[in-house]
Amino acid sequence: MPGSVRRTKILATVGPATDRPDRLAALIGAGADAVRLNFSHGSDEEHRTLLRRIHAAARRTGREIAVVGDVQGPKIRVGEISGGSVRLVAGRPWTLDDDPTPGNERRVGVQIPAMGQSARPGDPVLLGDGNVGLEVVRVRAGSILTKVVSEGTVSSHAGLFLPRARLRSSVFAEKDRQDAAIGLDEGIDYLALSFVSGGSDLREARRWLDRRPHGRTVGLIAKIERAEALESIDSILRYADGIMVARGDLGIEVPLERLALEQKRLVRRANIAGKFAIVATQMLLSMVNAPRPTRAEATDVANAVLDGADAVMLSEESAVGKYPLEAVRWLDRIARATEGSFDPRPLRESESSDGAEGERAVAAAAVRLAEGVNARAIVTPTHSGRTARLVARLRPACPVVALSSSAHTRRRLALVSGVSALPAPVHRDLVELRTRAAELVGRAGLGPSGPIVLTAGYPVEGRPTNLVTLVDSEPEPLAGPRASGAPGSRPRRGGR
Repeated sequence: MPGSVRRTKILATVGPATDRPDRLAALIGAGADAVRLNFSHGSDEEHRTLLRRIHAAARRTGREIAVVGDVQGPKIRVGEISGGSVRLVAGRPWTLDDDPTPGNERRVGVQIPAMGQSARPGDPVLLGDGNVGLEVVRVRAGSILTKVVSEGTVSSHAGLFLPRARLRSSVFAEKDRQDAAIGLDEGIDYLALSFVSGGSDLREARRWLDRRPHGRTVGLIAKIERAEALESIDSILRYADGIMVARGDLGIEVPLERLALEQKRLVRRANIAGKFAIVATQMLLSMVNAPRPTRAEATDVANAVLDGADAVMLSEESAVGKYPLEAVRWLDRIARATEGSFDPRPLRESESSDGAEGERAVAAAAVRLAEGVNARAIVTPTHSGRTARLVARLRPACPVVALSSSAHTRRRLALVSGVSALPAPVHRDLVELRTRAAELVGRAGLGPSGPIVLTAGYPVEGRPTNLVTLVDSEPEPLAGPRASGAPGSRPRRGGR
């Protein structure tokens, strides 16, 4: 396969193990294409400091990485517990109430919207990662009496799940907006929304972003964690730039034996829609304490690549683990070893239409031409990143090189499979564009020598991508400053 570029992107969560400037630079240098800041932990000032360090580390390494701000959303957590944790014994009662005092073996405080209407006798309640299970016995206005079904240890602020409840709380509440505002101030590229139920959650966040300075340059990631989201995935994909298959909470909401099937379905739906898909949670969990992944973890990562995931994510492994750099390097090794076995044919046969048939047809033509001539790269000038995404969704064998004058666009493409984004000015004419494409691909060392496939918008500036042409690997000499443009003509630039 032409080129040696890893196509699957790596998204690494930053935390105490990686929040120092030198560790952030090392994390990016090890191969992280994007970093995630979890706003559920830390203070506002800590978030600002860390975001500034991330940008400084990216400049230090000379790489343009995507920065993802992940807001908490309406996750329900138990309150403080005396001593930090409590052991719950099967068969004993445990009360959930609205008392903020520290909990113990008999009760704990928890803020549940409309507590009196949120559950019914017989409903299950799951704590933490779902290892501790309760059953509702009685519901009152300010408390829910439960019985312990599956015993275990519960820590302060552990997650609490009511799988049968339909809690009416905003996905993008006040705390999330405050955290998002900090992210906008400090230059995040994506806002990840937790516990999305449908497209309306994305529309609400999009309207909020669009009203704020720099908000229009920030993309939206929908975290798929609720069973409701599975039923609304097409609506979600209509408004999201990408999805995250967040298997921790999703694995509690849906039967565990179906989790792998849901992952495959979600990734495929995102692929077809031309939106990126991230597979997350416990990919290399053992590497929190061990320098090598287990065989099952290595297989899990490989299967995510074979499913068609654009990116794989590290959580605890890079945030609090002992071996964050090694975890990134293992993701890199596994992805590179697996990518050559991905079969793009079913995806290409599942073409969908979203009102842009012409641009999709041009993207498909570029991929067919590239594979027919064994091209070293497909080059796509783009202002918004759309052209690069349309080409990348077909998973060509060669790298996709996006040329853009927009730093926001280049960073956002860091989560799209197979795309390398390079800075380039708006081009004046097609001859200049052909020459610049050959120069940049050669300078980047993308693949062995060979022809380049180039897409463009022609003949006017801003026109949708409508042209595919073949370029020799050697740069073409320019005939003059306006080699193919009439005197006095307006500058022209590539596709959308």
